Amino acid sequence: MNDITKAAIEITGLGMAGIFLFMVIFYFVIKVIDKFFPAKPVSE
Repeated sequence: MNDITKAAIEITGLGMAGIFLFMVIFYFVIKVIDKFFPAKPVSE
């Protein structure tokens, strides 16, 4: 592979890792918010 292809694969890998990391952090933020502010049961 030439240098441009290696750099493109490296940038793609970093971008995918960044998206995965963001989604994991976002998941835990939602879990924490749900723990502090639980849903109220609907009374009919």
